[in-house]
Amino acid sequence: WDFETIRTVDPWGTERGRRFRGGLRRWNMTVQWWLAAYVHRRGPRQYPVIRNAWTMLASAYWHGLHGGQHLAFLSVPLWLAAEAAAEAALGAHFGVPLERLGGWKGSLLRGGQWFLKMRAFEYLSMGFVLRGAAATLRFWASVHFCGHLLPL
Repeated sequence: WDFETIRTVDPWGTERGRRFRGGLRRWNMTVQWWLAAYVHRRGPRQYPVIRNAWTMLASAYWHGLHGGQHLAFLSVPLWLAAEAAAEAALGAHFGVPLERLGGWKGSLLRGGQWFLKMRAFEYLSMGFVLRGAAATLRFWASVHFCGHLLPL
C-alpha cells in the first residue's frame, strides 16, 4: 500500500485543470474509479449522454437520498456534452485541438474554459450545500437556471 492507494482528492488537479471532466475525475478518485469500472463501462457506448447520466445516477444514489444532490449529479451529463461539443467545434474552427492552439487565442479560450468549469462546479455544488430538491431548485431559479441554459 502507498499514498496513491488511499488518496481520494487531487486538489491541484480539481482546481487548476481546465476541463469539467478532469475536475470530476480528480474529486473523490476512489469512488470515480469504482464508478468507471463497474457502472460507466457497462453503459451504452453509442449514447455517451445516457452513459454519463447512468453513471451520475449511480453516484447520486451512492451519496444518499437527497434530492438536491440528485439534481446536481443529473445535470453533469449536460455539462459534459456541452464541453465535448464546444471542444470539437473549436477544434474544427481552428484546425487543431484546443490544448495545442497557441498564442493569445489559445490562452484566452483555455482560460475561458477553466472559468466556465469553475462556475459550473459552484452552481452544481448548491445541490450538495442545500441538499433538498426544493431548496436547490429555488436557488437555481433565483439565478434563472443560468447553469443549465449556458451549456444548452
